[in-house]
Amino acid sequence: MIETSDSYPHLFSKFQLGSRQLKNRIVHAAMSTRYQSNGAVTDRLIAYHVNRAKGGAAMTVTEPLATLAHQAGAARVDVYSNRNSEGLRRWADAVEAHDCRLVAQLQDAGRGRHEEGRVNAPIGASALPDDLSWTVPHALSTFEIEKLVADFLRSAKLLAEAGFAGVEISAGHGHIFHQFMSAHSNRRDDRYGGDLAGRTRLLTELITGLRSECGKDFLIGVKLPGEDGVEGGVDMAEAARITTLVHATGAVDYLTYCWGSHAETLDWHLPDVHGPRVPYVEKIQELGRSAPGIPLGALGLITDPNEGERIVRDGLADLVMMGRPLVTDPAWGVKASQGREAQIRYCVSCNTCWQMISTNSTLQCDNNPRVGLADEADWWPAAAQSATRVVVVGAGIAGLEAAWVAAGRGCKVTVIGASDEVGGKARIQALLPGGESLSSIYDFQKLSADRYGVDFRLGAPATLEDILALDPQTVILATGATPSWPGFLPDDYRGEGVFPDLREAVAMLAGFSVRQPGLAVIFDQDQTAFTYAAAEFLLDKFEKVLLVTPRERLGNVEALVNRQGIYRRLYKKGVEVVVLSEPRATSRFEDGEVTLANIYTGEERVLTDVSLFTYATPRTPNDALFEPLRAAGVDVHLIGDCFAPRFALNATQEGHKIGGCV
Repeated sequence: MIETSDSYPHLFSKFQLGSRQLKNRIVHAAMSTRYQSNGAVTDRLIAYHVNRAKGGAAMTVTEPLATLAHQAGAARVDVYSNRNSEGLRRWADAVEAHDCRLVAQLQDAGRGRHEEGRVNAPIGASALPDDLSWTVPHALSTFEIEKLVADFLRSAKLLAEAGFAGVEISAGHGHIFHQFMSAHSNRRDDRYGGDLAGRTRLLTELITGLRSECGKDFLIGVKLPGEDGVEGGVDMAEAARITTLVHATGAVDYLTYCWGSHAETLDWHLPDVHGPRVPYVEKIQELGRSAPGIPLGALGLITDPNEGERIVRDGLADLVMMGRPLVTDPAWGVKASQGREAQIRYCVSCNTCWQMISTNSTLQCDNNPRVGLADEADWWPAAAQSATRVVVVGAGIAGLEAAWVAAGRGCKVTVIGASDEVGGKARIQALLPGGESLSSIYDFQKLSADRYGVDFRLGAPATLEDILALDPQTVILATGATPSWPGFLPDDYRGEGVFPDLREAVAMLAGFSVRQPGLAVIFDQDQTAFTYAAAEFLLDKFEKVLLVTPRERLGNVEALVNRQGIYRRLYKKGVEVVVLSEPRATSRFEDGEVTLANIYTGEERVLTDVSLFTYATPRTPNDALFEPLRAAGVDVHLIGDCFAPRFALNATQEGHKIGGCV
């Protein structure tokens, strides 16, 4: 158990929350895992929360559970039916065994939906469309609202009996309570509508009911909306008034706040590094003044222990609540308390985790290949029975992950990299707006590789002779992939550097400080955040930037919360976007003239004064060494983009897996 920390004495100080004592101020904020199975508690779900408890969290909040009758069959742990009593008890006991409080989240999305399509059997305060999916809900009757409250109370009682420390009501994010509190979505004229007290009544009745039903020792937390960014919705002034009404119940043990809604501001609740660090904490402190005496939880892009220390030390909040950072490293707390900050696998705020769970996959992370495994917290490789000579070709994040894990198992590992520095494509992306946090992936990997004695040979591409000279028993090819040459570009210029691919263009222009005249054109067949960050980067290098794609929109492979931010930034900064179009081979590229044509109608548009034409196209694996190595009798494996071009998630997962079994 973590008692104190010389480096972060405030963050690791004990805290009395209601009648429960917390060993420090670190709270795992609710994150959906989808680790349940047919509504049942699973070993993996328990292990996920136990790892956060072992890793230093003083309290952990679950994902939303099925606590209402109509939630039966949803991808949630079933509480309401009481068929999971043994599993719930096992879950609570396992977390409490590590001096960590387990708190269940109560939530219903109502009409809200951020996946494709419309909500099935939606409910809401009024028959008004969801701002994102345009789902129009069934407006709940007074009787149905009372039944909703009764269902929540029934489930909360079952959770208390199972040993859960309390519940957190998710009353923001555009979910059902938020829909009732906002005048934008509540046009009722009964006692659950009208003025703010009426619109907040669903929430306040539930809070008072929970205290009456579950007793004084049961924690009641509430996550309220801060600003939702919706016209006629909840702004700071309205959030303060809601806070006053919630405070008046006298039954709340802690408050926290979230931003955005099920609207074009959905991305506000998952801020990334395109904006300021810890963007909401001062506003949370301001809102907390409307609830004197109620402990506050800080939430939103808190990733570093120094940020957590400042929050508590300066009285901005009492609890430091983190979701994504504790997905990335469940031992964040233990490592920080022991002065091992460099060994933390830091969240890069890429929102892959959100993309996974919002598309009905299980929770996964670009920078933590072991999410949900039983031995996840503070994991380091166990020594193998015998040392294997391993050569890793490629020093990007796939190769580095394989190298440090294999070396940690006792293998004799050599990494050959073409560049002078490690990181590969991730290092290039780290140069771009919003990309700096990506460096933490390869920084951790390089530090770990050095810890285990990996031999690095950088600065020149590997040849077959170079590899065989090391007499490897296993070779891991992690040489990435190269953007394919667009068919509309003149073949005469292939390989000449006249028309660089987008990665080459970024590397080439990184040192340019003087803005160049003319137009930079990016042909986008990539659809990832890299391309759009590069567009922002080029806007600092050229007078104008134009993005053209044959797709109907940008960012098709990105999470919705990323895509919203991408559109907002590009349009605000003046990047021109042309969809459903592609360049013609008849373009006079050498003369700075590019002809675009609509892919359906053929309608043409001629761009002039083009100073840079670059492209992000489907990539081809750099696997030329594979067959020669096989022919030489070497055990050889392809990982990451060298196997098939995909994403950072695949690179770290495959590197970790092969490193653990060579």
